[in-house]
Parts: sequence; structure tokens; C-alpha cells
Amino acid sequence: MKKIIFSEAHEIDSVFKLGDHHYAQLFSQNNFNVLWLNPIYNYMTFIKDRKSYNSRKRFHGKKLVTYKKNFFVYSPYSLFLYGNYPLFKNKIFSKLSINCTIPSIEKVIRNNNFTDVDILWISNPKYYYLAKRIKYKKLFYRCADDLSKFPATCSSMVELENKIIKEADKVFVTSHDLINRKKNMRKDFIYLPNGVQLENFQRKKYKLPNEFENTSVKKVIYIGAIDSWFDVSIIKYCAEKLHNINFYLIGNYIIDLSILKEIKNVFILGKRAYEDIPNYLYYSDIGIIPFKVNSLTDSISPIKLYEYMSVGLNVVCSNLKEMKYINSPAYIAKNNDEFCTCIEKAIKNRDKEIDRNIQFAKQNTWKKRFEEIQKYIGE
Repeated sequence: MKKIIFSEAHEIDSVFKLGDHHYAQLFSQNNFNVLWLNPIYNYMTFIKDRKSYNSRKRFHGKKLVTYKKNFFVYSPYSLFLYGNYPLFKNKIFSKLSINCTIPSIEKVIRNNNFTDVDILWISNPKYYYLAKRIKYKKLFYRCADDLSKFPATCSSMVELENKIIKEADKVFVTSHDLINRKKNMRKDFIYLPNGVQLENFQRKKYKLPNEFENTSVKKVIYIGAIDSWFDVSIIKYCAEKLHNINFYLIGNYIIDLSILKEIKNVFILGKRAYEDIPNYLYYSDIGIIPFKVNSLTDSISPIKLYEYMSVGLNVVCSNLKEMKYINSPAYIAKNNDEFCTCIEKAIKNRDKEIDRNIQFAKQNTWKKRFEEIQKYIGE
């Protein structure tokens, strides 16, 4: 069996299943032993986010935790926690966070037979110095966002990402805009947009969510993180104008949604388990991606586009730059008024466009993306 180590920015049991979660699973199903390294943690994590601390602690010990067949997980504990913290922004702390793990990452890897890995896969630049500590045959980096646009990113983290981009054997990038922003670093970026796990969304039987019982009102749904890129004004405008349609927001939110809480046809449901999401989608009428259009969102490849369409939903999306390249059947809105009009059209055309949307999703699965990655494993 070949071996691959994933060095990650998200816990393995994160509510949101992102690209690397799917790729790691696919590697484990294709003749690889997979080691997923959760983000490094210590007592500062406990102070900042007790839930993340407890999640990571579950996977810390002398032995790797078996997550699935051929799939193992470990959370490194370190004396130093590098990141956008007042005293720990300098990249020297990134190096110390790797060098001062207890027990050492090298020892854990060695004692669990993960030495001399075939691929070191990094998507979290904080793990840059891991590449200096362990042996590997190839270094792959996956760039899925413009880190410089996130408030939790410090400048030294961008420096580390630039180093990885220049040193990696292969760099996979999820959007054309990201490639254009980084093209001065190398010329051989591999375009690899996001996708969908059809098996999770296409089912023989779906369960009607409790929130959808006893109502025949048309349902517009958003599923995903509700953060600085989420345009609250779109929801407010459309919900007040289309008062005969219900709007459901599912996902963790860290921005102020108070202006929506008084609108009777807006329902803020909070987090839901990944396994339950298909039920909400199936019994909705359309899915929406109401994002602000800026330098951050122009660099993203929206996973939820493929997830919505996997159950046949029409999708209404803000005019994001990457949508020009995806060539999807989504309805694109340039302003709030267009968003309302597109919602009405998408609902009206729902039934006759289901098959078209499902076919689009089938052409954009994580399995198809993985087939592209496989071309570069044996080079």
C-alpha cells in the first residue's frame, strides 16, 4: 500500500465536508493508507474554541486513530500555536509549532509506519515546515482560497503559502482567478475545481425535515457557512419582496443576522449534520448562493452549486467571477432585484430542469476530480 499524509486546516469531523475530506477518502479507497493531520492545537485552542480543542484532543495519542478502512487521523499537540495571535504571528512560530510537538510528529509517524510517504499533501500553509521534517516522494499543494483575504490570516502565512507553491511538485487550484493572482510564482498550475459526492445526496428515500412539515409554501434554501462573504442584504430584499416564499438558512453564522430575524418568511436554522443536508435540499424548491461580489468571493469555486444540483435543484447565484468558467445552468444575478427575478424564474422552471441539473452534477463529482489527480501520482 502506498502512503499519503494530509496536512489540514480543518478537523476530520468538521460539520462542513470540503474537498480534502473527499480526496482523502478517495485515496483510501484507491490503494493508499491515509494519515489525516488535524490542525495543531494546545491550551490556547481551549481558550479560543473549546469545541475545536475537544475535537482535536480525541485524535491525540501514541497511536493513530483508525477513522475508516486505510484511513487514520492524528492531532498534533504543540507547545507553540502559530497563527494570527498577538504574539505568535511570526513564521518562526510556525516552525516551532512543528518542531515542538509532544510527542514529536516524526516519532508518531515513525512508530505508526508512516515514514517515507509517497505523497505529502498540504492544504494548510501552517504545516509548511513539516515538509522539512519528514521524508516524502512528492509534495502536492491544494489552493482553494485566497488566504490573504481572510481576517484570520497573518502576512507570514501568505509567505509560507508562497514558499509551498514554489517548492511543491504539483499545485492544484480551484479557480481561474486564483491562478491569475499567483501566475507570477509558476506557470504549471493545475485547475481543479470543487465537486460533489453524489452518493451522499442521491438517495432512494428522503426524510421530510420537521421544519418543512405542514407547509406548502415554496422553499428557498441556503446551506453553508454564514460569514463575512454572505450578503444579508440580498436575503432581506428578496424575502420582503417575495413574501409568499420561505427562505431557510442552514449553517453556522458568525455575522449579525438580526435584521433577518424579524422577517416572518426567513428561518435561521443553524447547523445541521452533513448526512441530513440532502433531506433539506430534496424538499426545497431552489438553492441560492447569495454572496457579496469582491476579491475574496471571486476566487472561490462554490461547492454548494454542485451539491444543490445533485438533487436537481435550480440554483440562483451572485455574479461571481468563477461562474463564468464553470459553465453551469445556474441563474446568475447582478443585483438584488435580479436575484428576486431569478428566484421566481428558477421556481417556475423547477420541474422541467431537474434532469439537466442532475446531469451537470454527475459531470462534476469528486471522483472525476480525483481521476485528474491520479494522472500526476505516477509521473
